[in-house]
Amino acid sequence: MLNIKHYLQKRFDRFYRLRRWHLILDASLLVIILILLIGLVKMTFFKPDFDFSVWVAPQQFQVDLNNPDVEVNLNLATEAIKLEDGLPVELHLKNKGQIAVSGLKLKLIVNNNDFSILKITTPSAYELDKNAIDVSGFEFMVGDLQPGAEINTGFVVYFKARTKVGKVINWSLASEYEVNNQLFKHAMPLADVKVAARINAQAAGYYNSPQGDQLGSGPLPPIVGFPTNFWVFFKVEPSGDFENFVMNAKLPKNVSFTDSTSLLAGTLNYNPSSRQIIWQIDSLTEGGSDYRAGFEVQLTPTKEQIGKEVNLLDNIKFQALDSFTGLKTEGVDSALNTGLEHDSINQGEGKVSAD
Repeated sequence: MLNIKHYLQKRFDRFYRLRRWHLILDASLLVIILILLIGLVKMTFFKPDFDFSVWVAPQQFQVDLNNPDVEVNLNLATEAIKLEDGLPVELHLKNKGQIAVSGLKLKLIVNNNDFSILKITTPSAYELDKNAIDVSGFEFMVGDLQPGAEINTGFVVYFKARTKVGKVINWSLASEYEVNNQLFKHAMPLADVKVAARINAQAAGYYNSPQGDQLGSGPLPPIVGFPTNFWVFFKVEPSGDFENFVMNAKLPKNVSFTDSTSLLAGTLNYNPSSRQIIWQIDSLTEGGSDYRAGFEVQLTPTKEQIGKEVNLLDNIKFQALDSFTGLKTEGVDSALNTGLEHDSINQGEGKVSAD
């Protein structure tokens, strides 16, 4: 005790007697230590009674990557098309999630190099529904989609052939949107689309052949009351395989069939009662070029036809069944007249004269 008393007296004489601020500082520190000790003792014995049953954690929205919030379905009206007809599709969108989806856009992508998308149109049947979607190029711009919201609409997609050998369109639909400021992208493969091949069928009339040989006979330009004979050639060039090809035409009243024919493929028949000429081939093979038939017709012009190029054939039509797609391909050719469009020697010399 004497040592402690001596220490305190010495400290008082040295620090506190002449420097009262030193005393105030030490006293303050002592008070702070006491307060902290008291607080520590109270915290040790303090046991609050919490009812954790009423506490609810903030709701966390989780996105299941295997089950995206946006349901996207693109239904194809058919899986076989002719390019000129386009492909009708129905688009269904639904937000299955619990929060809004923003920035939703879809894009059609052709995965092979044989085809590309030419355009997307909206048929009148979907005029009201298309207001929910803006078509920009090959993209569908939707924007925001609230929880539970659905969109049903339709479009027609037109494709363009980039090569001559492509027969199947392999494509997909890519989607992109944001949920809780997180970007999500998905790619959905679509059913392959078969594309029907094309047929180039043509009827051509000649008085002289392309080599200069005279095929026809009689006056040219034609003269009223005098017969003039012409040769007509049917030709077909397929870009794929076809079955049951038929090409037919009708003779006008003052044109007759002479029974002179030249046939490289199929069968050629004339029906006098219907005045129909019918050319038939059971099958066409891709790349074939020898599908031709020729026949002679005779024109006897009338006074009503003076100064006119008159028809040698009317109602020229053709049809065939595409072997790959099963689609029926058909077409028409313009009427064939004495203008002889394909005859380089006599082109434009077919107007009927009086003498």
